[in-house]
Amino acid sequence: MSIEEMENGLEGLVHNSELTGWQAEKPQLGIEIGRAVRVRILDVDPVGRRITLSQRQADPEV
Repeated sequence: MSIEEMENGLEGLVHNSELTGWQAEKPQLGIEIGRAVRVRILDVDPVGRRITLSQRQADPEV
C-alpha cells in the first residue's frame, strides 16, 4: 500500500543531499510527483506525520 492510499497518510521527504546521481545536482529536473523511487526510511515522526527518506542509502551502488 502506498502512503497516498492510507487515510490521513504521511508526508515523505527526501532531502537533496540524499538523492543519487544527476538528481542530486539538479533535483528540479529529475523529481516528479507520483514517481516511484527506491528509498530507505531514516526517521519516522508520528506526531508530525512525516517520514525522512534517503534514496542514496537505498541504492547499493552508491
